[in-house]
Amino acid sequence: MSDYQANGFFLAKNYFDASELEQFIAGANYLKQTPEIIDGPLKYFEKSQIDDSVILNRVEKFCDYLPLLNRILNGEKLLNSLKEITGREYILFKEKINFKLSGGGGFKPHQDGAAFRSFVNDELITIIIPVHNTNENNGCFQISNQIYSKQLLQHANGKISLKGYEEDLSDNWRNILLSPGDAFFFSSFLVHQSQNNLSSSDRSCFFVTYSPADYGDQRTKYFIYKRENFPPRIERKENKDYEPWRKKLSREIL
Repeated sequence: MSDYQANGFFLAKNYFDASELEQFIAGANYLKQTPEIIDGPLKYFEKSQIDDSVILNRVEKFCDYLPLLNRILNGEKLLNSLKEITGREYILFKEKINFKLSGGGGFKPHQDGAAFRSFVNDELITIIIPVHNTNENNGCFQISNQIYSKQLLQHANGKISLKGYEEDLSDNWRNILLSPGDAFFFSSFLVHQSQNNLSSSDRSCFFVTYSPADYGDQRTKYFIYKRENFPPRIERKENKDYEPWRKKLSREIL
């Protein structure tokens, strides 16, 4: 696990057992099928990269509604692993599932820390928990081949545009291939991106982010802020402009 400190990531193959994986799959299916509900989980959509239809992009803030997943994501197993990897105590900051359905869009090169500085000006760590196999064809997670450093790079409109981070140059990026049961831990300083899913299969993954415990509970503050500034479409006010938030995102979300 010392690789995390040097490289900003750590891959734990077969980290979750069969019963835990079953809960993630069941949770993903529930969140995909459940209707949009005011004051419920935050459900966001996008335009398909294949036919321009509107498809599900992601669901956030679901631990309040899925107690079995909440128990895993706030449980000793994950929290102890985070402490072993980082040497620090971490607690849940935010949770989402990126569905990356067939036709789902990728996201531009960025660091997660750039978006969270107003809440936690420190290193956060995210765990990717795949529901499906991820590969180059379905838009797998990609990390930068540049030397890892714990510093934030300049972002503009939700992306890094510096030399060496060009999104369309394959030599700049390393594909992270994951299978259900794996857990991929990565730092908020790690530069990453993904491509569109132009395959016929889905590539759904949970992305669960943790913040240092000494900052206290920032999850409640974050989701109050998110719901106010960029709520799901069912909660939006006709006379409010949500473009300032949308422009900061590393991909377009409806």
